[in-house]
Amino acid sequence: MKNFWQKQIKKYWKLCLLAPMDWYGDSAYRQTIRKIAPHVLCVSEFFSADWLVHSKFLADQVLPHTPSEKPLIMQIFWKDPEMFAQAAKIIEKEKYDMYGIDINMGCPAKKVVRSWHWSWLLINEQTAFEIVKTIENATKLPISVKTRLSFDWWQDLIQFWKGLEKAWAKLITVHGRTAKQAYTWIADWTQIYKLKDELNIPVIWNWDILNYTDWVKKVKNLDWFMIGRWSFWNPWCFIWEEHIEKYDWLDKNNFVDWIYYPTLNDILNIMQFHAEKLVETKWEKKWNLEIRKHLVQYLKNFPWVKSYRKRLVTTESYENTKNVISEIKQEFSEFMEKRPGLWEISKESLGIE
Repeated sequence: MKNFWQKQIKKYWKLCLLAPMDWYGDSAYRQTIRKIAPHVLCVSEFFSADWLVHSKFLADQVLPHTPSEKPLIMQIFWKDPEMFAQAAKIIEKEKYDMYGIDINMGCPAKKVVRSWHWSWLLINEQTAFEIVKTIENATKLPISVKTRLSFDWWQDLIQFWKGLEKAWAKLITVHGRTAKQAYTWIADWTQIYKLKDELNIPVIWNWDILNYTDWVKKVKNLDWFMIGRWSFWNPWCFIWEEHIEKYDWLDKNNFVDWIYYPTLNDILNIMQFHAEKLVETKWEKKWNLEIRKHLVQYLKNFPWVKSYRKRLVTTESYENTKNVISEIKQEFSEFMEKRPGLWEISKESLGIE
């Protein structure tokens, strides 16, 4: 298991990953992404190591996953190395069948950082290194770390990342901002290119990547890329034109400048698929609340979405959601094979007045 990432390097030219996202990257969303792009490697939502250790109910709720999500990487956070080790042993259990453990050392939420979690570890290097070493000794699963450029630019970036590698981290993902910058400012690519030259393990870039084609333009010496929120309205962002050879359902006519634009029919079908998976994995009340935030996102480039917005964000059942999708298909049947992502680019070319 320790050589998992090396095997991925041999298998893929450039691997793409779905980022860990709280309240979004659940099993249903991971299954949706993998249905569109089976080559994507998924990282789970992040969970507290302390919670996993002290709540069997939580562990049994969040760790099981479907075969279509494999190989799945589990992300956890905390501040105590021993608690990390106990959580790692739970994650490694055969019934959960995980392929790796990712440590969250980058989230900038002030409330949690003040409690010495997440990006606090960027300025408490020895604790960060000890966490990696302790988990490495506790499990056969490979350990990866998701971090940032630094906490506030005062840290020695190279020293910190080399320390993680020395502690036996097998892979590092870097969000291209400091913790202080949070989600503002444009990501700084220059530092991560320098980092890659200093390390012997894979380096993944996260943030300010729009799609697979955008990544190819920026790749240089880096290994792989990770996309999170940009996938909300366009889970097809992981598709590249060369994937036509692998997936026979891709239509080459839907590629423009190497970017895939799904048809309205593709989008509506995936909306329903995502809804189905949420119903299967969560109870009714929770499903109702969670599907709402996704539905309008899928129709972001749909010119007439406003007329359906209220119904989509207040849906109360799976049947209600299916009915809305069915109505859209009936009302806009002549547009089912059009590509909404291009409507603002060239309405005339799509035969729309």
